[in-house]
Amino acid sequence: MKKFNLLLMIVSTLMIAQVASAASNYLVTESAPVYPGDTTYVYVPIQNMGFGNFMEDVTVKLAPKDNASANAVTLLNDIYSLGTISDWGDQRTARFRIYVSPDVVEGDYYFNVFITYKGLQTDSSNQQMSATTKLDDQILTIRGKPMLMLVNSTIGIVAPGSKNTETLTFKNTGTGTVQNAVAEINIDSTNSAFSVLGGGKQFSLGTMKSGDVASITFNLAVDVAAHPGVYNIPVKITGQNNYSTDNLIGLVVAGITDFDVSYVETLGSFSLNVANVGISPASAVAVNVPRQSNFSVTGSSTSVIGNLNPGDYTSAIFQITKTAGAGNALELEIQYTDTSGQRHTITKSLPVILSSTSTQSRGKSSMNYTLWIVIVVIILVLYWQRGKITTYFKKQK
Repeated sequence: MKKFNLLLMIVSTLMIAQVASAASNYLVTESAPVYPGDTTYVYVPIQNMGFGNFMEDVTVKLAPKDNASANAVTLLNDIYSLGTISDWGDQRTARFRIYVSPDVVEGDYYFNVFITYKGLQTDSSNQQMSATTKLDDQILTIRGKPMLMLVNSTIGIVAPGSKNTETLTFKNTGTGTVQNAVAEINIDSTNSAFSVLGGGKQFSLGTMKSGDVASITFNLAVDVAAHPGVYNIPVKITGQNNYSTDNLIGLVVAGITDFDVSYVETLGSFSLNVANVGISPASAVAVNVPRQSNFSVTGSSTSVIGNLNPGDYTSAIFQITKTAGAGNALELEIQYTDTSGQRHTITKSLPVILSSTSTQSRGKSSMNYTLWIVIVVIILVLYWQRGKITTYFKKQK
């Protein structure tokens, strides 16, 4: 008889352990999908899978399975009472209120469900036994919110008529994933001074999860007639699930320019004429004659000629001597500041042939200097020796 009662107890215990189950491994939520920052309800359906009146005082506990799930979701209530589920096949639903962390990354998070209840034993004592059924790996799916942003650009200052190889770097700073992301550089009629060279204006970024970084490289051409100033070029990023966001590339078109040079000889002086032949103003223009084998400079080798607007010109005067037997190319450096504040140096080579009159004038001028020096020396000697000279003339008398 004792053996028979022990067998009944074992069978009843096994039956109690199997009387509760969830309808699915995925937790049902009040709002779908669930996003970071949401406060919502999670539902866990519990069904009596046993025979007869086996489930009384049913309570359901929801618990995160791991640290990742515990950090992602805060349980505002973790125990829910269902009372009695008396008949086989009956179902009740436990409801839990949760708060999703705003910075949680999208994905599946795992929870365990513990179902505790009392069941009627089948032995003659009719005593109740308490049992707990555990449902492992119940899944809560959180959908993140992606945010693709332009975080770095090599574009800074560009020059009219230039071709520039540029790189843009994007980062998913959000919590979701964007699949098949595409960056499009929107150069239209408002930015007609710029062109993207090569195979179109769209560039694939691929699939970008939270924290992922992707870069694109392209050639940007600037029209020669581009006006100096600051420009913003729109960049639109699109992806699956109607994802779309807009960014801006900021760049500066520098007001670089060019100069034309010529020279004039007048009375032994060498005058350099400098004209701004570009489309942009030039500030703090200076002309420098560097050391070279063909010519030498007497006095200052640099002349500051000030600001030159497009079409303006002015002159810089130097004392230049031709080196005998050397070439006729005079090397010049023109320095100026563009509209963006950058300093530039342009090198010019000017063919120069000095006239013989100028050479003779410089020769006569040298002779005149020598004569005056001799006269001054004689006067000084006479002054210092005036006593001896006076004595000498007295003796003669």
